[in-house]
Amino acid sequence: MGLTQKLSRFAARHTANRWLPLNKGRGVVSFSFDDVPASACHQGAMLLELYQARGTFYICGSLTDGVEQNQPCHSVEDLRRLLENEHEIGCHTYSHTNCANATPSFLQEDWERNQAFFKQHGITNHGFAFPFGAYDLGSKLAASKRFAYNRITGGGTQTGRADLSALRAQALYSANNNEDEIGALIKHTASEGGWLILYSHEVSETPGPWGATPALLESALQTATQESCQILPVHKAIDFFLS
Repeated sequence: MGLTQKLSRFAARHTANRWLPLNKGRGVVSFSFDDVPASACHQGAMLLELYQARGTFYICGSLTDGVEQNQPCHSVEDLRRLLENEHEIGCHTYSHTNCANATPSFLQEDWERNQAFFKQHGITNHGFAFPFGAYDLGSKLAASKRFAYNRITGGGTQTGRADLSALRAQALYSANNNEDEIGALIKHTASEGGWLILYSHEVSETPGPWGATPALLESALQTATQESCQILPVHKAIDFFLS
């Protein structure tokens, strides 16, 4: 990352914020999936539903019925099933582009392509996740005008307040061997009345570097349940904190 990009990222962190107060006194955990391999729609959604929970699935229309990182991606039927079961569908750009390196005109066209894809299949969406967690001031401002919220990476529990223009999310990757870390974060979220957004890609017994095993996902769900956290999709978590 060059100096100009670093300065733009620094400015994006500290400006153009839309603060959401987190003052309900109860912790919230949200589970999200990027790119959305088919296994996330099947194994991931099934585990969430087993715990009476729902997740947020960030879709790139260009990946539908495709393959990414040797993982078969979601189908349109998968997306319809997720919606029928009250999961949230969000935008992840159409072409899985690095927004920090894209021009404003390219981003607008790409978002329009994804919106056209959603409209074609009767899917509504309001939230956005930056691919790779990559953003700068220009892309943050543009996304904030278009979407109800934007999700980045960056990790950790959000306490006191959260920036709706750059919601932080914690990786739920089995390659990190982070079950204990995730458990501690969920307990911290519960004790502080904060908000923890987790994200992964595939859910498989043999995940790649950006996926989770069913055991890791279920461990997080168990801990969140035991700690009496609300388990909500991102958009419903926002509604909870606003209510």
